[in-house]
Parts: sequence; C-alpha cells; structure tokens
Amino acid sequence: ETGVLDAIVEPEFAAVPPFRPRPDDDAVRAALTLLQAAVRPVIVAGGGIRWSGAAGELVALAEDLGVPVATSANGRASIAGTHRLSAGVVGTYSRECANEIVNRADLVCFIGTQTGGMTTHFWAVPTIGTPAIQIDIEPVTLGRNYPLQARVLGDARMVLSRMRELADPATASSRSQWLAEVDDLKASWRARHNSVMTSDDLPIRPERLCADLTSMMPDDAIVLVDTGHAGMWMSQYFDLTQPGQDYLRSCGHLGWSFSAGIGAKCAVPGRPVIAFTGDAGLYYHLGEIETAVRWNINSVTIVNDNCGGNQSKRGFDRAYGGESTPRSRRMWTYADVDLARLATDMGALGIRVDKPGDLRPSLERALEADRPAVIDVRTDINVTAPLAVS
Repeated sequence: ETGVLDAIVEPEFAAVPPFRPRPDDDAVRAALTLLQAAVRPVIVAGGGIRWSGAAGELVALAEDLGVPVATSANGRASIAGTHRLSAGVVGTYSRECANEIVNRADLVCFIGTQTGGMTTHFWAVPTIGTPAIQIDIEPVTLGRNYPLQARVLGDARMVLSRMRELADPATASSRSQWLAEVDDLKASWRARHNSVMTSDDLPIRPERLCADLTSMMPDDAIVLVDTGHAGMWMSQYFDLTQPGQDYLRSCGHLGWSFSAGIGAKCAVPGRPVIAFTGDAGLYYHLGEIETAVRWNINSVTIVNDNCGGNQSKRGFDRAYGGESTPRSRRMWTYADVDLARLATDMGALGIRVDKPGDLRPSLERALEADRPAVIDVRTDINVTAPLAVS
C-alpha cells in the first residue's frame, strides 16, 4: 500500500534566513571600535546582505560612519551604484575605482561575503595582511581567507542594527578627507571611461550598451547577468539606481542568465525581469526560447551580440603566436546569425538593435509585450573588457 503523508508547511522557512542569531555584544563593540577608529575604512558587502534583507541597515550605518561601500557582484543590490558612498563592484569582474579604493583602505570590513577569489581578485584586493574585520552568519567563513582583528558571528541585519545603536554619530564628520579621496578616484574612473560609455560608434560599443541600461531599468527590475564578458561589462559600466531593483549574476556557468530569467519570471511574474547575456551565452540554451513561448513566460533577454566569444581572444592569441591571426580567430568567432529573427520564428518578440539610440524604445516595447522578448544588440567584436586592476 502507498502511505499517505501529511504535508507539513513551516512558514518560517519561507524566509531567508529562517532564524536570525543575535551577535555577541562584545564582538559587535570590538568591530565597531575598529571601524570608527580607522582613517580610511571601507566596507565590502556580499550576497549575504541581500539574503538577510539588510541593505537598508547597511546604507544607514555607512552614512552614520562615513564609510564607502564596495560590493561583490552578488552584493550589488546592497547599495545603489549612484549613492554617494558607493565604490562599485570589487574583485576580478569589477569597476577599477572599487579595487583602487579597497586597496587604499587602512581597514576592510567584510559583511556577508565569503571573501572568495572573484570578490578579492584572488586575494590581491585587499592584499593578505590588510587590517580586516568580518561579519557573517556562517562561522566557517570568519577568517577563512584573511587574518582578522575582529569577527562577529550573526545575521547581517541584526549585527548592523546593533552597530547603529552603538555608533558614535560624530564619526562621519572625521572622514571628509578620505571621502574626498574616494570621490576623486570615482571621478577619475568616469573621466577615463566616459568616451566609450557615451560613444556613438557603430557597431555599438558594449560599454555604451551597459551604461545606457542604467537609466532604462524599471525601479523594480530583477537583473540577471551572465558570467564572462557579460559579467565584466555589467560590473564595470552598469549601476542599480533604486532600492527596489535586484541583481543576480552567474557564479560560473556561461549561459545561466537566460534560463535564470525564465525562472525569475516564474517566481515573480509581477516584476520586470531582464537577463543580460552574450551570443556565446545564449547559444547554450537557445532552444528554451520556445519553452518560454509555450508557457508564455515573458522575461526580456538582452544579447550583447558581437558574433563571437571574444573573452577567449587573449588566450587564443597567446596560443597562436601571441597575436591575432585568422587561425586564432576561427577559435572564437561565429557566423553572423540574426538572433532576433530566430526568436521571432520561435514565437517570441525578436528585436534587432543596430544603433545606440534604438535601445530605449526597444526595451520599452519588450517590457510591454505579453510574450518573451529577445533584444539582439549588435556590438563591436574587437572590443574586449578591461582586466581588473590590483
């Protein structure tokens, strides 16, 4: 006989984390004392801030203490990229000024991050030995990769709330020189990259594509970003601007974002879902456009389509004599395929964008469509993402 089992639903486990352990007060005070005494402190916020729903507390503490905030790629929704204290994404797929700011800090406060290789550019940002403190809900994470001057075990929201209660409100006024230096580093980055972020070149430059998306995203958008060059372009040139926006990125598998967009739209059908990938990424799961059409899952996919997987260009050039040759290029270049037409033939809304000015109306049209949409943005194959600085 088949047993009949009663389903037991425990509502507390629908929240993340289901339990919020309170931190030890002495540990909180020790970390806060160091953070307030530092001359050039910086916070590195990871995905644990998003899981904990602690973004509001993080931003409030940073403002109370006058501390700039860099984020991991997973932690981008911790603070709007346009906030005056935002340093940008740090690590390997990063914004240059974020790495520069973290490496000039005299104290790094890690919150909700495992301090892995991508977030720290393989433990060079900051360098091992930089004074550090760490706050995390997982005890195994504390001090795993960096020696610590203080550590706090607890839920990020609970820890940050308690730090705010104990913080000296006069601390922020002592940070004017450090924050001015941070502003200079951010302004210098923007000045170096402004020409490509506003370029009218054809084919479209990926920097322009990602920079333009900043002002186009709905206030409650869920943005999903692939790994590889997609992640590098978006970490450098795209910003979240509203606390209601969210950002999730692939942690290793190329092609993830398109499928993840379908999943996100199923989970939260009332919010706009925009996936960002390249043609190399979309090819992994191209057939699932038909799946999205069949089930009317109306996510939007923006494709940085340069007819190639040019993240591999540097490696293949090295393998074939140290320079780009026809033989090396055949390893990472693709046939010119009209991806918008392919999407249309599968029943989706396919839109081809050849000029930068056509992106906004195309995204607006896609978001209003009652079916899946693929926006095929034709970009320059010869433009490669800048490498991380350390």
